[in-house]
Amino acid sequence: MSENTFLSLRHLEKVYSNGEKAVYNFDLDIDRNEFIVIVGPSGCGKSTTLRMIAGLEDITSGDIYLENELLNFKPCKDRKMAIVFQSYALYPQMTVYDNIAFPLTINTYPFPAVAGKLKACAEVREILQKEEASAALENLPKKSKDRAEAVADRLEISLAAAKLYLSLIAEEAPMSKLEALESAAKEEAAAKKLVYNEKFELLDQDGNVKMEDRKMTSYEIRRKVYDTAEILDLVPYLDKLPKELSGGQMQRVALGRAIVKNVPVFLMDEPLSNLDAKLRLTMRSEIVKLHNRINATTIYVTHDQTEAMTMATKIVVMSKGFIQQIGTPEEVYSRPANIFVAKFVGSPSMNIFEATYCRETGELVYGDFRIPLSEDFRAKHDEFYRAKAEELGGALENFGDPAREMIKKILSATGEKFETTKKVKKKGFKRIIGLFKRDKEEESAAERPIAEEMVKKLNACLEGDHILLAGVRPERIRVEKYDPSKTYENCIIVKPTVCELLGSEYNVHIEYCNKSIVGQVDAKEKITTKDDLAVTFSGEDVHLFDPITGEVLK
Repeated sequence: MSENTFLSLRHLEKVYSNGEKAVYNFDLDIDRNEFIVIVGPSGCGKSTTLRMIAGLEDITSGDIYLENELLNFKPCKDRKMAIVFQSYALYPQMTVYDNIAFPLTINTYPFPAVAGKLKACAEVREILQKEEASAALENLPKKSKDRAEAVADRLEISLAAAKLYLSLIAEEAPMSKLEALESAAKEEAAAKKLVYNEKFELLDQDGNVKMEDRKMTSYEIRRKVYDTAEILDLVPYLDKLPKELSGGQMQRVALGRAIVKNVPVFLMDEPLSNLDAKLRLTMRSEIVKLHNRINATTIYVTHDQTEAMTMATKIVVMSKGFIQQIGTPEEVYSRPANIFVAKFVGSPSMNIFEATYCRETGELVYGDFRIPLSEDFRAKHDEFYRAKAEELGGALENFGDPAREMIKKILSATGEKFETTKKVKKKGFKRIIGLFKRDKEEESAAERPIAEEMVKKLNACLEGDHILLAGVRPERIRVEKYDPSKTYENCIIVKPTVCELLGSEYNVHIEYCNKSIVGQVDAKEKITTKDDLAVTFSGEDVHLFDPITGEVLK
């Protein structure tokens, strides 16, 4: 954990009572004010991880630290976090104002203990010295309570100071009266042996500010709600019920209820998935602006990789309970760690095709494409396969839980399906025990042969030609209309199967070697399915992945 780490998630794991493991070894350090996006397909464990952080789900193993404070056994309300759910979870019988204010009305919050009379006197003394302060008295409400609140808002002073100010301006010599009140307050403080700082906050014996837990006053709540509503453009809707709002407005109310708590960590569980495409685009930018404005630390869960790329300062890609890669949006997009990340991140996704690596010529062959590889690629290739074969071979010597999880993580990256346990019907007492305890011998029997087969394939890759998975981003595939007068190198001439116009560019789909390939081309020139296209790409733009482990070679 670095010195700048604000929130630390150390080796979090979640195992349910039936033995199913939802999250494996989730390890992440988050700096203050970072916007972390956890992205992955449905069922990958991202929401479970978020719920463990929030305290809504028990942690099977691992630790959560917030500013070096262990949170594992703290209830949700004491974790200094606010969560926004996929469903807005608004109270239908309450107005927007009451929905936002609700957490403030039911909870107590720590406040500095103050010498109230002295603080009010100091604030009023400053106001009386300002000539323009009298403008705050114009057009005041009739009720005394509302008058005091209006003055407090206009002059930006405490409610106690506003009440004192209103009482003093009715006097003939307000400053003299104030000095007498101030003198009496100082004598009272001295008699009680109160020690306070320049802000009139009470200090303890060690010189630290004393804190007291209390509920907010109605005035404090109102100010907080109106400040939050102003940030979210909700002031005109404070008197409305949720049923009178649009989806985007309801989502902003849910955000407001989280913001008003003034906590350092915000958790968001797919908050935009219920909105239409245009509104989702708008709310995406609004959430990022809000994050920057309030200097929050945000953990955002989504299955939409576009949201992840546009919002995050750091992305965590998950699959089947495992972290596949952690990095900035640019790192995850440009340098994917494995085949899962390469295919999942990007729209359209990366083109993946099976190409033959020719050891003798040092080329990658795919149909008519012959892509020369760098001179040192063979050494890197052999080093990679030798290390992987040794790693899996060592795991086979003592095939326990770590080895089983290694195989599962490999399969989570390659996307291969497998059954960890044999489906054997059990009766009576054995069936009941089976609900709570899994037979590890059965798991080993299912996973060990997979590991053995992987080692054989890895060793075989050191001897001759074999298949590699080649990936090219659509924007890196060069597509242009075929010109018979031009000479093309390492190129194929094909007709597109689909031309998708996206405004400024086309997504051009072609079929080659029984594989669909997508390229992106500028829309300045119209392209149709009747046109002949010249399609090529450079070896520098090719990402190479091992089909056995799914890991990147280049």
